[in-house]
Amino acid sequence: MSFKFNFFDDNKENDNANDLKESYQKIVPKEASVTPYNPASINLLFSQWKEITVGSQTYNYLRDVDTSSMSDVVLRSDLVPDVYEGGFEVWECTIDLLNFLQNNKDEVETNSAVLDLGCGSGLLGIFAKQASPQSTVHFQDFNKEVICNFTIKNYHKNCGHHNSHNVKFISGDWSSMSHILAKYDLILTAETLYSVESQKKVLKVLEDHLADEGVAYVASKRHYFGVGGGVVEFQNLVSKSGTLKCEVVWSCTTGLLRDILKVSKC
Repeated sequence: MSFKFNFFDDNKENDNANDLKESYQKIVPKEASVTPYNPASINLLFSQWKEITVGSQTYNYLRDVDTSSMSDVVLRSDLVPDVYEGGFEVWECTIDLLNFLQNNKDEVETNSAVLDLGCGSGLLGIFAKQASPQSTVHFQDFNKEVICNFTIKNYHKNCGHHNSHNVKFISGDWSSMSHILAKYDLILTAETLYSVESQKKVLKVLEDHLADEGVAYVASKRHYFGVGGGVVEFQNLVSKSGTLKCEVVWSCTTGLLRDILKVSKC
């Protein structure tokens, strides 16, 4: 899988991007909001699922996800900045981080407050909840449509009623939710370093919401060509922050280059 970035190059495409933003102005989140998790109201009858096996663990995620409220955007691009942030896909780096966590389960089992930042499918938070059912796990995505139609249903399918406590589902832009997010022992995020602007927001979240002894794992492609994002640029931001430090703990050095960073407080 690869991003079909909607950073348009000519006037016609820029007009298309502006049209999309205007068309979906009403559904773009102005402020962060929390969607209650009510297991009794979730109907998974007739839903179709995809399975993905990571290590010894099999996860299910919706194949027939309802994207009707955003169909024009989803069909035309994997990502439209400030409109749709790619949450209906399961990206390579999510699988990378799941594999890493399977081999480092103690990172989750010893933590009591977890944030799946830019969660999309929610598979990272689902892993955390399954590894440590008593933990508090918060799921966050830019689009409420993704939270309601994808994340919550995936969580319900994989975790069910017995894990309905200590979970929260949050939608909105990262810059608008400091009053909702808590301090977290573990923050997990994948494919969120795709642009210079997104990197700055991720850095701010980590600075403000990573606990003093907490750890964040950031899985990313090494380069997102044409948009200025990637691992090296984020490492530079972290280095300049004076508050955080990071190290590469896993890399894929063939094909599409990808890394996992471990970030903690200085």
